[in-house]
Amino acid sequence: MTTRMNIIYGICSWGLGHATRSLPVMRKLIMEGHELTIISHGRSIELLQKELGENAEYISIPDYPMLLSENAKQFMAKSLIYWPVFLRKIESGLLQLSKILKLKKYDRIISDARYDMYSKEVPSFFISHQMRIMNPLRIHMFETGSELFNLFFFKRFSGVIVPDFREQDISGNLSHNLKKIDEKQLHYVGILSDFNKIKRKKDIDFLISLSGPEPQRSILENKMKDQIHDLKGNVVLTLGKTESLMQTKQENIQMYSFLDKDKREEMLNRSKLVISRSGYSTLMDLAVLGTKALLIPTPGQIEQEYLGEYHNILGTFYSVKQNKIQLDRDVNIAQQTTGIQRDCNIADTVENIIEIISTI
Repeated sequence: MTTRMNIIYGICSWGLGHATRSLPVMRKLIMEGHELTIISHGRSIELLQKELGENAEYISIPDYPMLLSENAKQFMAKSLIYWPVFLRKIESGLLQLSKILKLKKYDRIISDARYDMYSKEVPSFFISHQMRIMNPLRIHMFETGSELFNLFFFKRFSGVIVPDFREQDISGNLSHNLKKIDEKQLHYVGILSDFNKIKRKKDIDFLISLSGPEPQRSILENKMKDQIHDLKGNVVLTLGKTESLMQTKQENIQMYSFLDKDKREEMLNRSKLVISRSGYSTLMDLAVLGTKALLIPTPGQIEQEYLGEYHNILGTFYSVKQNKIQLDRDVNIAQQTTGIQRDCNIADTVENIIEIISTI
């Protein structure tokens, strides 16, 4: 992309994963001289402000809420209420976006999993690994319906970008083996992560990385603090709280409220085993680093539960439910997994994305 552009970059604020995975694309765009206006909310926009500083403009617009449920029956009941709320939130986001577009000329809109960030007047691109939305009962009719739902929205975008490989995939049936969406029309660009594999001494036995929506993040934090002393070796616990900067050390345990990109990259490269949520962005980070992991899906977040099960079957990671976690037992099982064993070139992925948004 040689012509300088004004670009809106929308980021889903469900946890920090969407923000972190889009950072290498944002940094490349800034480096090439493009102007970025970032639209997100909560901890996601706070993280991006910490990482990019004055190199971008920031606008806080809340996105739609996450559909969480404790069981299948609750999921079906909540769905009846959720989808009308979801559509109203999209309408609200689009209205706010249209006001922004009237203030200045924009050349591109890039949306990482925000259905409310597109315009008929501006070439818009959607980044997602979730072409099919899973449900806890795995009712195929509903999952096929979710593909049709995505097809309806994808028509509003100039291109749909999938951060995964077309073959030897990481997302499984979330973005492969599709029934209604033509996979040939999707742009599979490779793994997208803000981290690089660096040679470091593996002197951290366990890196516990907390993230995701409340109250489940805090519930897992309390569980980890109750069991963390059962772990033998050097332990690092990161809380995923961007609003504070705290660091403590007690015996073999170091605790941080939040790590910036460089420090987190260092910690991940030094770690023998990562304990974290099974969000897709986390899996991409682990793929880049080739690190083994114990995964704890956010309860009721069907996508994370599916990814945990999928990688349990593959033997790449070990996944356990939050209410069943027993650290001293589960880390031993996780250490027997393989991790994701393939080369992941982030620079190539970023170039692929920039080429796609440039050829309109």
